[in-house]
Amino acid sequence: MSLASYIGCNVELPLSSEDSNDVLLIGNSFSEDYHRLNVKKYQFTTCFVYEVSTDWGIDISIHTNSEVNAESKKKFIRLCEIMDKFLKPGEYFEVYSC
Repeated sequence: MSLASYIGCNVELPLSSEDSNDVLLIGNSFSEDYHRLNVKKYQFTTCFVYEVSTDWGIDISIHTNSEVNAESKKKFIRLCEIMDKFLKPGEYFEVYSC
């Protein structure tokens, strides 16, 4: 089983470089176009959908242990920091993990 995380955004974002040392990459890693189209259709209200690649994903829930939750919270905070650089007032993003 794998965990995939996606963001939907109301503005187009630059894709991360694969040689980035960041814990998160925004772009297409293993998902196919139809995966992102389904996520856009059923999960997001936004025009643009991107895969968020990490070594495991962002999974903050009662079904994961405290170590996974803590690591996922760090990744989510990092995602918010990245998005804060790109988004202007009135622009937004949504997150979906499956």
